[in-house]
Amino acid sequence: MTDDSIWDFPSDAPTARTGTFRLTMIERPFPVPYGSLPSHDHARARDIAASLTSVEEITAELGSRRAGEELPHETRADLEQIGVGCWGPVTAITDAAFAHRGEFTPLADHAEALAKLHPNAALIGSATVDFSIRYRCFFFLHPDGTSLWADGWAGEDPWTVVGSVRDTIDAFAAHNALEEADFDADAEPPVMAWSELEDAVLRTVMPAGWHHEMVSVFRVRRPREVAVHLEETWIEE
Repeated sequence: MTDDSIWDFPSDAPTARTGTFRLTMIERPFPVPYGSLPSHDHARARDIAASLTSVEEITAELGSRRAGEELPHETRADLEQIGVGCWGPVTAITDAAFAHRGEFTPLADHAEALAKLHPNAALIGSATVDFSIRYRCFFFLHPDGTSLWADGWAGEDPWTVVGSVRDTIDAFAAHNALEEADFDADAEPPVMAWSELEDAVLRTVMPAGWHHEMVSVFRVRRPREVAVHLEETWIEE
């Protein structure tokens, strides 16, 4: 059941927009790109879900789905769902709370909180929200401390970029993967191929077949502040 006490909109209120939201954690030693991953560990996934700062409590287990399948976010009740896949050193999290519309940086905030619990891990994530112009944000953190945050509106100035694209490529040794993508590290932020950078970095630290692995889906109770941000981002016109 949903918990309506912390929300301003009813559980069946439709969302006003679509988007994507994912955060991947890879613990060292990083798996080889052409290797395989262990089977999904549901117990560890539940522990990771409960540790997230976007989660106050797990209220139900909703089965499993493939990592490549998007979580639904068509109603307010859907915003109480998160997906977590744990495959040995790799953890993949999908959570609509990672997205906002630019006033806050929940993707970076939640990732940095997770990094404190797992200091030997890399964290790579992104979120998009389709307003009249798409809002996009990207986060990269290497366990050596190299970090990069970028966010803004697709094709529009200004963008906020904290950190160095080239330092991030060096830290993750992603040069070869980016050559295949014809990536321009000197492009201006509004037209930078950020998704290609994210995909290339992921390909250097984990096997490409992770999309076919299973993830656990949970219904969670949100902290009040997180619920407010979710409604602002996904429901309010």
